[in-house]
Amino acid sequence: MAPLIATLLGGVAVLLVFSCARAETSTLVGSWWDAKGQSVTENRALDRLRDAPVILLGEVHDSQPIHRRQVELLDAFEGPVLLALEQLDLGGNGRMIEQLNAESYANGRARAEAGGFDFNGWGWDHYGPLFDWATNYQVPLWPLNLSREKAMAVAMADGNGWRGEFDEDARAWIDEIAPDLSLPTEQQRRLVDVLEQSHCHEIPSAMSSRMVRAQVARDVLMAKAIMRARESYPKHKTVAVMGNQHARQDRGVKYWLGQVAEKRRPDVLSVAMVPINHLRDSNTPDPDDAFDLRLIMPAVDRPDPCAPKHGSGSDE
Repeated sequence: MAPLIATLLGGVAVLLVFSCARAETSTLVGSWWDAKGQSVTENRALDRLRDAPVILLGEVHDSQPIHRRQVELLDAFEGPVLLALEQLDLGGNGRMIEQLNAESYANGRARAEAGGFDFNGWGWDHYGPLFDWATNYQVPLWPLNLSREKAMAVAMADGNGWRGEFDEDARAWIDEIAPDLSLPTEQQRRLVDVLEQSHCHEIPSAMSSRMVRAQVARDVLMAKAIMRARESYPKHKTVAVMGNQHARQDRGVKYWLGQVAEKRRPDVLSVAMVPINHLRDSNTPDPDDAFDLRLIMPAVDRPDPCAPKHGSGSDE
């Protein structure tokens, strides 16, 4: 069970949505859809993206077509941009951010090393183009993620022991918008269902609730990081790259940004980049009010992580 929990809290290879169906080339790939399940033209989608001060750019982490399209979208924006990444862990002070945004890096790889990027966990082939883009155009980078170790500690703490994992500033933020690191009942139940499904229903319910607490902590602290980025770079558009589950407006980062006091609350656009084989119907996307916009992308093919294992154990 430990590897399953570590996979979730690492935030790298969690299969929160899985389909083994193979989708063939479809005119749906490359199309934009709104929350009501209505088709949106490319120009209209780009206009909405350009107008938004904060974009939560949801992704599936292991899709090369998604990462290529992210760079194309970034190239389409006008004016200064700040790029915030789930793939960089939050540090204990501002020194890492200063290091990350020094102007002395020869290439994106050196900058990623300075930010503590996990080359093995996230994969340089996937994220190198984002670091290179940010470095070539001297775009500020901003870390978003609660580290794997911190998330594990939050999950495993008893009672309110998780509070000791955060500094005073983070605790004050949590107390403002999520005092017990939980969602409203229905959103909480749905997140439990998603996490249990992603772990092949092999975890006890008591552990599910702990894992939800860690997931909420990550989303809440991502929201805080975005607010800090906005304060530090008020004239920049903030584009935050994160997994689709984090980008949701019903229980993810946008939900928590919505809990911020109105006078401080930023205008946020939530976008999901969705492989076509993650749709229930590969011909027409259903309405989905979890996102403001969805961009349908080529299929991501993976082995089913919950399929029965055959062979190696049968002869022993």
